[in-house]
Amino acid sequence: GMPASTSTTLSSQRGDWRRRARAARAGAEPAAATTPAAALAAGDVVPTVPACAASPLCVHERGPSREWWGDDRSLEARLPQLLKEGRAEVARTLLLSKAEPAHGVTLFYLGVCAGILEGEAAAVEPYEASIAAMPGLGIAYGNLVRAYLARQRTGDLERALVLAKTLASSQPEAAEPQYVVGVVLMQLRRFSDAAGAYEATLRLDAAHHGAHVNGVHCLQQLPPDDEVARRRLEAVARGGVAAGLWANWMQRPPHLVKRLTSRPWWDKGEFAWCALLEEQYPQIRDEVLRLRRKPASFTPVGGRAAHDHTLVAAGEWREYPLFGNGQKYAENCARCPVTAGTMERVSAAIGLAMAGGGETLFSTLRPGTHLRPHCGSTNTRLTAHLGIVIPPGCSIRAGNEWREWREGEVLVFDDSWEHEVRHRGGEDRVVLLINFWHPELAEHERRIELDTWGYQPI
Repeated sequence: GMPASTSTTLSSQRGDWRRRARAARAGAEPAAATTPAAALAAGDVVPTVPACAASPLCVHERGPSREWWGDDRSLEARLPQLLKEGRAEVARTLLLSKAEPAHGVTLFYLGVCAGILEGEAAAVEPYEASIAAMPGLGIAYGNLVRAYLARQRTGDLERALVLAKTLASSQPEAAEPQYVVGVVLMQLRRFSDAAGAYEATLRLDAAHHGAHVNGVHCLQQLPPDDEVARRRLEAVARGGVAAGLWANWMQRPPHLVKRLTSRPWWDKGEFAWCALLEEQYPQIRDEVLRLRRKPASFTPVGGRAAHDHTLVAAGEWREYPLFGNGQKYAENCARCPVTAGTMERVSAAIGLAMAGGGETLFSTLRPGTHLRPHCGSTNTRLTAHLGIVIPPGCSIRAGNEWREWREGEVLVFDDSWEHEVRHRGGEDRVVLLINFWHPELAEHERRIELDTWGYQPI
């Protein structure tokens, strides 16, 4: 190992990167440099958005006359290996003590180390300096896009878009650069353009999971009455079915377990606890009415899960959480002890809430609210609604079937199927919303699946 005294922190080097970039631009015309293939082609070593291992831009590569490893050629093999092993601090120490400080590859590797050790946002400056020193180092462009997305400063997304489009235009037959353009456009909330980039990705790689999932997500953000967007969405979703990602174009979650029984609507009689909720309805309703005397108790949806606010096409959606995000909202539960106590007897719901995969909450819609058609994140859970305050004119669709809530009764549906809500009534609609584990999941399978095969949430 290297002596501790040789270790230099990232923050102390940031000024050096700017000086190195200026020095590289100001120097004499450099001789062509040899790109270390092992370092630049190892997508499993270099974190990118996504990995961009080779680029036609590299044919224009120019660099300093000395190789980046200076007098120690062993660095060419050691650096990738150290990064594979997760030893980014050791790798950075070697770079700062032995590598050529102004070389584009050195600066690139310093960016990789910064991204691992301090987070992607910290890698912006070394990647910028790397490109300034060696404009043909195509892989640095892809990583800089990722760093800009992480930093989220004013102008960073636009800079990321310019870089992403440059990469895509240089590799017109490659799907991943097109996908990156879509990711950036989605962050810019240019949803139709982002969907176009994902559609371009799918023309090059029809089985690209991330492009299918993000494509339908972006098209769902367009006005619900946009018939062209609806046709585009159906085409992308049906492509996902053809690629084997989904079984039905109207059920398109990022994560799908195909062996689970799947239908939009379920019979509440299959779940004994639904009868328990209906028995407790009078007391639950009384608790809700007391809460509603203080309207501020219900907060706008999206404060805890930012994605949810995008579902509101019109109107206002508010919530009063009881369980979710891995916790019990103790103060809220204390204000409605009958509801909380009843729910604590429903292990499938409490277990999911504590695992961070679902919620139990009171959900309120103001008159005129429309929740746009959308699909939930996974089919490993189902959703129940206990109708509490239900004025005429409120309805919900799952799959192709519309139903209406009734006060004191439970509806059960699979929210991984496309569903939407319309409130054409004259007063607030209130339900108790409950996410719970799919009944066919064994106890040991009840965990949150993090692998969504490339899905990049907005």
